[in-house]
Order: sequence, then structure tokens, then C-alpha cells
Amino acid sequence: MVSKTHTRPGDIPLLAVRAFVAVGRQGSFTRAGAALGVTQGAVSRHVATLEAFAGTRLFIRRGATSDFTPAGMQLYEALKDAMSTIEITMQLLVQKASQHDRLKVRTSMPSFAMTVVVPSLGAYSAKHGVQIDLITSLAPPQPSDDFDVLITRDLSLAGTESWELAREELVCVGSPSLVAAHHSRAKSAWPMVAARSRPEMLAVWAIAAGIPSDQLHVEATYDHLFLAVSAAIGGTGFLVTPKLLVLDQLRAGNLQLADEAGVSSGASYVAYVNSHSAHTQAAREFCRWLKGLLRERLSTK
Repeated sequence: MVSKTHTRPGDIPLLAVRAFVAVGRQGSFTRAGAALGVTQGAVSRHVATLEAFAGTRLFIRRGATSDFTPAGMQLYEALKDAMSTIEITMQLLVQKASQHDRLKVRTSMPSFAMTVVVPSLGAYSAKHGVQIDLITSLAPPQPSDDFDVLITRDLSLAGTESWELAREELVCVGSPSLVAAHHSRAKSAWPMVAARSRPEMLAVWAIAAGIPSDQLHVEATYDHLFLAVSAAIGGTGFLVTPKLLVLDQLRAGNLQLADEAGVSSGASYVAYVNSHSAHTQAAREFCRWLKGLLRERLSTK
């Protein structure tokens, strides 16, 4: 029987709590010690301290392994997620204190970021030794906002260095079966899908195709472009979208061009280097890399 030690709330043995959670994660006192960088004996002492604090056994030792008692399992379930949150938060604080190897990239284009930028960040970090923290926000940036690079097509950052990454071209795409079924029909009869985040794209395409907007047949509307792309792949309807967002799907054969003629939206993707950034050279390198990435994607057949 473990005797209960009476302590004030401020006396909660936090080191013992950390050791206890480590044993729960690792399944043994020895492996917990290795994970924490301390000896197995130190872990045992920490757990004994916590058991004295709780007034009950928390583990049953069975050779090299350790199993929870009912009280231990209850405590572990209550603590494990909280401990993970503390560890992640502390890692982020440490990373923020050494931002020379990290960049905060903000974008107002979540679909573009998810489709084009994010899949390539691992290769960028491996080559350049810089980790990218990607933030999405549709709000205009404020002087006090913390970021190094802004990627956008509809916002601006006055008085700072900018890079034109690519000019936006719109294309109309559909699933192969839908394109085959409607290739001989008038475009005004095509079933369309649209995205609320970019409602103007369908109108730009319709004007270029000579279709009165009141003759368009919109079958479904989605909040974001990436949802509309998924609907187009599934055959719900044709989608007018930036070409950059569907290049991989076109090359994989999941989508086909329903109309060979691309249409300029009149907009460009632009990257701004925040004048308040402490890492302007790394920010420039990222912008240069992103411009090259988009150029390569658009030129690859």
C-alpha cells in the first residue's frame, strides 16, 4: 500500500508526471529512461514520487514490462494528450527563438497552397535546410503580422519587394467520361460546377466562349476550389479553374481539357517579401525557388 503524501496544489511533481507518461508511452521503465535521457532508476524514483503523491500504485511491474493499474490507466488517459500539447508548444517556442532556419509563409490561396506548394515543401526543406511554416489567411496583412513571405493573387503588400511568380490561365476541365459524353454538345448545355471562393472564373470563361451568363447550367457550387476539383474528377460537372491547380490531374488522366483554349484571368500570382522580416535573404531564396517551380510545372508536358 502506498501512503499518501499531503501536498499543496503547487507541489505537483511535474518531473514525475513526465516520467510517468513516458513509461506509459514506452511500455517499460528502461525504455522510458532512454527516451528521457535518464537512467531506469531515475524513472523509478520519479514514478514512486507520483505514486506517493496519488496515494496509490500506478504500475504493475512484470519483468521488463510494466502494466497500468486501473488508477494508473485513468491518470495516463487524462495526462497523455496534455503532455503532448505541452511538448509541441515548447518545440514551437524553441523554433521561434531560432528562426534562421525557418520561414513563415502566408498565403491567401489555400487551394493553390494545398495543391501546388505543400507537396513540394519537403524537397525544398531537404535541399535548403529551411523549414516552412505555412499560414493561410484571406485577410489583408497588417504591419504587426508575423510572416516572412506573402503569396497571393488578390492582396498587396505596399513598399516591399515583390516577385511575379506566374500569370494565371483558366481552363475548363471535366472527367474523361463527361468530356466524351458532351464533346458534341453546345457549351451552353454543359453541366458546370463552381467555387464560391472564385465566382468570377466561370463568368470570365463564359465571356471568352461567347456564352451569355444566364444560359450557364451550374449543377453544384462548393466553398473552395479543391472541393470543386474533386467534384469535377467525380463527374459532377465541368469546372473552370486555374490551370496550375489541375496539372497533376490532367497528366494522370483523372481530368481532361473540355476546351483546348485557355483564358487569361488577367491576374498574376505574386510573392512579397515582408520588409519587417528578419530573414529577407532566405525569403528571397524561397521566392526564387517558387517562381522556378511554377515555371517548371507549366513547361512540363
